[in-house]
Amino acid sequence: MAAKDADAYLAKLSADKRATLEKVRKAIRAAAPDAEEGISYGMPAFIQGKPIAGYNASATHCSYFPMSGAITAQLADDLKNYEVSKGGFRFPIGKPPPSALIRKLVKARLAEIEVAKPAKKTATKVAAGDAAVAAYLKSLKHPLKKEIEAVRLIILGVSPAISEGIKWNVPSFRAEKEWFATFNVRSRDSVQLIFHLGAQTRADLKAFKLADPNGLVKWLGKDRAMVTLGSGRDIPKQRKALETIVRAWTKQL
Repeated sequence: MAAKDADAYLAKLSADKRATLEKVRKAIRAAAPDAEEGISYGMPAFIQGKPIAGYNASATHCSYFPMSGAITAQLADDLKNYEVSKGGFRFPIGKPPPSALIRKLVKARLAEIEVAKPAKKTATKVAAGDAAVAAYLKSLKHPLKKEIEAVRLIILGVSPAISEGIKWNVPSFRAEKEWFATFNVRSRDSVQLIFHLGAQTRADLKAFKLADPNGLVKWLGKDRAMVTLGSGRDIPKQRKALETIVRAWTKQL
């Protein structure tokens, strides 16, 4: 498979359809730079071990396909303005989905694939991110390694402003210039994150609350909380709740 296959498909389209789908293609590539381009199910697609995103054009509209029947349901709120089916959603010619939405769709699919991998297999490729984190995860010996990698993808997919690195000797996340979450790798039976407001205690901080309908948050202080996500299939089920916590927490930075 090669990008030339997608090029050939796009070359046959009218200029307006081609321009629309080129923007979709660019956004997918930015969200998954390690993925390969080609054709899957008769449409241009990106593949990273498995198909992660596809797109095509019809007579009156264009479509995006997350290559999973579960993703459109998981992101129903984000897709409420589109005509959605289990397999994908339609959007008007000339109005491609925002790159932030495509990033979220791609990261959700990558997280789903990571969780579904058999335990005896380990990923040979990791999502684009900090090289130190990639090296850490490659050498990590942990019973929930694939779940940790899936949670990593979910958090990175929340916003382009979120990045990662090694802080306090473990993978951590930051928004802009402030660290806000760190994996607790000492937990062996459930993926846990410690949410905080940076390296320094904020004496002026007022207590705040988080919406926590799934009961994931345990407060450790007014500026620290432990979020427990579970393991296995619990991870994709908690995706939306985790995204909500990340958004609310980073607003406090």
